[in-house]
Amino acid sequence: MPSPGKNRDRNAILAFDDGRSQWIIRFWDEETGERRKRRLKCGAGDRREADRQFAQFLLEADRTRKERELVAPTPGDPTLKRAALVSVDRVLAFYGERKAGTPNAEITGYHMKALLPFWSGKMLSEVDEDSCIAYPKRRMGTVFVAKGAKSGRAVSKATARRELETLGAAIGAWHRKYNLDSRPLITLPEKGASHPDWLTDAEYQRMLRIARGGRIVGGDHAKGFEWTDGGDPVPHAERFLELAFATGSRSAMTLALGWQPDPEGLRGHVDFATTTIFRLGPNAPRTKKRGDPCRIPDRLLPILRQWHDTDMSEKAKVEKAGGVWVDRIIRYRGEPMARIGQSFDRIARDARLEVRDIDKRNRLNDKALGMPTPHVLRHSRATLLLRKGVPPHEVAEFLSMSLKMLLETYGHHHVEYQKAAAAAA
Repeated sequence: MPSPGKNRDRNAILAFDDGRSQWIIRFWDEETGERRKRRLKCGAGDRREADRQFAQFLLEADRTRKERELVAPTPGDPTLKRAALVSVDRVLAFYGERKAGTPNAEITGYHMKALLPFWSGKMLSEVDEDSCIAYPKRRMGTVFVAKGAKSGRAVSKATARRELETLGAAIGAWHRKYNLDSRPLITLPEKGASHPDWLTDAEYQRMLRIARGGRIVGGDHAKGFEWTDGGDPVPHAERFLELAFATGSRSAMTLALGWQPDPEGLRGHVDFATTTIFRLGPNAPRTKKRGDPCRIPDRLLPILRQWHDTDMSEKAKVEKAGGVWVDRIIRYRGEPMARIGQSFDRIARDARLEVRDIDKRNRLNDKALGMPTPHVLRHSRATLLLRKGVPPHEVAEFLSMSLKMLLETYGHHHVEYQKAAAAAA
């Protein structure tokens, strides 16, 4: 049978190989730029089955071609400039492909998953003020359930706003590449009043005692609680609480900390020689979340030294037995942890944090609050440092946060740090 050759057109064809008495599909491989063939398990008498498999091949090839076209459109196509001919689906797929492998890939994926049910099928020309106003209303009517959680809560306006920001970034990326004839403008909902939840020292101490094996057996928020210390401790949760509450570091950075520098230069570590916690390694991608080093808090330093001694003894035993020891300060059954939300939520409930100590607001009934998540420890450290009168620029540096963000989020709620200015006025 004569070969089609590389100079023939790029259409796939169904052919019969006389030498092997077998049907084959000859096609052009877009990735390699060469002609290829796929052998079908069909003999001379199986023409109907060969036709069926060929039809299936064409459908799959068409789907693959369309998916490739979404993320890598054909250069020079004039329709790529026209907002009325470019779908939101295509722009999001284009943007998602470019975010793959970056530090923001996961959150971009979450936002795309939330955006598509509303925007799928719409063209960029349909992204206007009315549709942008309608999106948060629709989104806030849905419930978000965190991974591993038993119940969920209504999506907030702030979440819908962040998702629309991702849509705007996707449109901007497309516009920079293809120069849209009319670039849609994203109308964002107004930022809500900043009201981050935070824990008092007493609330934190209740959580810490629970993590160490304590149990509340009686009492209430008004009269105080009755305790017993006969419960099972949760060592990984205790370490997380101590580290995150003292340093105000983000959960992912806290969980990734080790005792030694990461060979790949990505994770952070504790350096006793300089009394420093390096939140990230030198090769970690830099994002808006920063992750600059901080000084080890005085109260935390002896605790860390004790943990280090304990871990080095355990490391020696594991390696002597031929095992592999994992260099993480926070481990669960000897393995690193990516999340701690379930343990944190259980401890928060056992510590009776459904009612806030500071103002007796019920977190369960207040849509603006909800039960604390691990990120509340960062909010708590920022708030408590300001309330103790630490200058805002020092707080911002310690938390690896911009001064603007610190003041916008916390400053107008807690003015204790302004006492010196008030006394001098």
